[in-house]
Amino acid sequence: MMPATFSHAGVSFKVVEEKDLAEIAALRNDYTTWSFLTDPLPVYMGAQKEWLAGLSSTKGKMYFTVFDSINPFVGLVRMDEMDKMNASIRVGADVATKLRGLGHGWKIYEAIKKYCFDYLNVHRVWLLVLETNKRAIKLYKKQGFRLEGKQRQAIFRDGKYLDYLMMSILEEEYRGGK
Repeated sequence: MMPATFSHAGVSFKVVEEKDLAEIAALRNDYTTWSFLTDPLPVYMGAQKEWLAGLSSTKGKMYFTVFDSINPFVGLVRMDEMDKMNASIRVGADVATKLRGLGHGWKIYEAIKKYCFDYLNVHRVWLLVLETNKRAIKLYKKQGFRLEGKQRQAIFRDGKYLDYLMMSILEEEYRGGK
């Protein structure tokens, strides 16, 4: 296994490698994952390999697989829309289906915040979440993220349009100042 790029709160991040692609595709193609994402189309291994090859040339995007001392694949973290001028970054994470509900999401977001605020020197970490993803919304609120607004009826799922909620946490909130 490749050494960790970053570790905190009992989880470690490492850059995505080709050997991770099957697990990432399986997670991404699972209904309980893609039904909460922007794009409902399945991903194929050929496309996954092209995506991985393109990551090195894509500025402002970082993808990490997450692992811990027991599980070689806990999930996937993505960081993109990095705005250096305004010190802002969008984040997201998907936890392996068999590991959901066991506290891994909490640990991953603790690590995301530490990495972003203490190493990437950002001021604002933000995310988008479907209004129907109640479990994620609850986690984000407990992690200190606040509702900023919504993209009204932006995502089509199960025959209807749903709102995409924007949430964020600022550095001073992360550090306990507000």
